[in-house]
Formats: sequence, C-alpha cells, structure tokens
Amino acid sequence: MTGAIMYISGGRWDGIPGTDRLLAEALAEASPVLWVDQPAPIFRFPDVRSAACASLAGSTEKVAPVIERLRLPAPPLFSSRLGHSLTGWIGQKCMQAALLRSPRAIQAVVNSSPIVSFPTGTRTPKVLHITDDWLAAAELIGFTPALLRAALERNLREADVVTAVSEGLAAKISGFAGRPVQVLPNGCQRPDGVRGQTDPNPVAVLVGQLNERLDLDILESVANAGIPLMIVGPRSESSPVVGHRLDALIKHDNVDWRGAVPREEVRKLLLTASVGLTPYSDTDFNRSSFPLKTLEYLSAGLPVVTTDLPSSHAVKCSSLAIAGNPAQFVALVKERLGTRPSPEEVEEMRHLALENSWSSRAGALRKLLSASTEDKLPAYDREGHHE
Repeated sequence: MTGAIMYISGGRWDGIPGTDRLLAEALAEASPVLWVDQPAPIFRFPDVRSAACASLAGSTEKVAPVIERLRLPAPPLFSSRLGHSLTGWIGQKCMQAALLRSPRAIQAVVNSSPIVSFPTGTRTPKVLHITDDWLAAAELIGFTPALLRAALERNLREADVVTAVSEGLAAKISGFAGRPVQVLPNGCQRPDGVRGQTDPNPVAVLVGQLNERLDLDILESVANAGIPLMIVGPRSESSPVVGHRLDALIKHDNVDWRGAVPREEVRKLLLTASVGLTPYSDTDFNRSSFPLKTLEYLSAGLPVVTTDLPSSHAVKCSSLAIAGNPAQFVALVKERLGTRPSPEEVEEMRHLALENSWSSRAGALRKLLSASTEDKLPAYDREGHHE
C-alpha cells in the first residue's frame, strides 16, 4: 500500500502508550501516518487550547519521522449530548482540513475511537478497530451508554472492515452489528536481547495503570504473602473505595511503587524481575479485553501469572500460568520467584514475541486494507478530489 494512513485514536499521542500508539508506530514502518488525537477539552489541556485555531485549519505537528499529529479540541461539557454534537462537528472540520493539507494522499482510515466518527466525504477504505468493549465501559470512558452506542452504530455503518482485539469481543460486536468481525489482537515489542544468565531478583512485577480493572484482592494477597512486588505505572482510579485500597497497597512494606516510568525504562525494569503479573478482575469489560502487559512480559523473557480470562487462554505458552483464585495466584507466583527460565522456555517466549509483534499486527492490518482497496476508489488527494 502506498500513501499515508489516517489513524483516529482513542487516546492522546502523549498519553500512556497503548494499543493505538503502538499499532500506529508499527504501521509507520511502511507508511506515513496522520495520527488524530481523541478530542480533549481546551480548558484542561493547554496544548490543545493553544493549537485550537491551527487544528481547525488542519495544521499538524510532526511527532516522529513519518507521523504527523492532529489535535482535536473539545468544548466544555463535551461528554454531554450538546457538547458531544459540537465536538463531533469540530472534529470533522479539523480532519477535513488536515486531509486537504496532507502532502501525501490518504490511502486508508483506521478508526479506534469510541466517540469520533470517520471523516465524511472520503471513499478510501475504512477500518473500525475495536480495542475494548466500549458499550460496557461508559463509566470508564466518561460518556453515556446512549452516546457510545450511537457512535459505534454510526462507525459500523461506515466501516468497510471491522476488527477487534479478542475472539470474545469480535463475537459480541458481530452479534451486535450483524456482520463479520476480524480478530486483530494486541501485540508486543520485538524481543531485543537475551535475559542475563544469572538468577533474577525474587521480585514480581506489575506494569500498567492502577485502577478498577485490577483484582485488588489478588494484589493484596501477593503483598501479604511476603512477595516483593514492584509496580510500574500511574494511578487512574475514579472510585474512592479503590483509591483507599490502592493507598494501602502502595504503602505496604513489600511494595515498591515506581509510578509512571518512560517506556524505554520499563523494559529495563522487567529484566530485573522473576515473574510478571496480569491480575485483572473478572468483569464483562475485562473478559473482552486483550491485556497488553501479558505479551510484553513474555517478550522480555519474563514468565507470567494471570487471572483466568478468555484472552489468557488465547496465548499458548508454557511460561504463562493461569490462576483461578487469589491463593492459587500467590502459589504460582512463589513458584517463579528467583527462578531463571530454562533455555527452552526462553526460546519459546522469543518465538512467541516475534509471531505477535506489533510489526506483525501492522502487516495483518495492511493486508485487510489492501483487500478492501480492491472495491474502493483511489485515494483522497490534497485538493479534495479522488485520484
């Protein structure tokens, strides 16, 4: 595929790197990318406020050699019905202007936002990539279920191809939309070396945001069992009850909370630990998810203990242990403390990481786009005409 790809994200470029940014960066290995931020309120984000006029004119910021970033400004109360409508109108104006200004023809649009619509008037292939169960996430996302449902229905009508990160989510969306949904799971960083030959520190590590998605009963059990626990990631909880429990957890004698850490430092920290933890609670939202952290642990050569969720069974690796309750979780973590993986386990994890790298995910997405292109008119050029 030639030309650029517009990637409408469910987050901000400078937020915590997740599915959208990692997939967009992988796509950029072969194609320029026009990244579109999730709408952000101008009263909360100074950079969005200062760039509002430029964004309306389609002006972008270079954030990587072949990635341009477009901010979408949002008014106050943008999650209300009236505010959402105004935000949608602003977003369309920004994206249309950016399409016209783009020095490269936009050959495809990938949309992974739960609230932003595809740009109108484009006849390029459109992929709706569903990264989470948005209909079950109204409280987490901050929009009403009705608004999220309307946005999803609108984008499903516009999309030529629909993908989802897990089998369960794909089946759910397929039933909702009455159309096929392809599975495009999350990926991981390519393995970038071999773990040291010395035994690792007897430390368990948890990477990611601390919020309501985690099973705090399990984390408290791990800490109370005397297991050294390093936690890498910021807090993002909204519940006061969860907040109080997190306060107590990070103050525990066995817990070393590092907070938000630059992405390049996370990998180094993983190499110092014995086992990675994926302790998600059993909820509708989590059952449809595909946790990034599980594959990232394995990519770093780190065995994993995870809770029993469908996505856990999708990863076939002998270094992945699945626990059905807190006691079993603690026992499995203890088995791995201070133990170096065997050469066979290391090779298995390395092979798994290569097969599931973000580059391989981007390649799969490009194949879907290429197949869709056969039935579409050529790209949208900078003058606003179809080539």
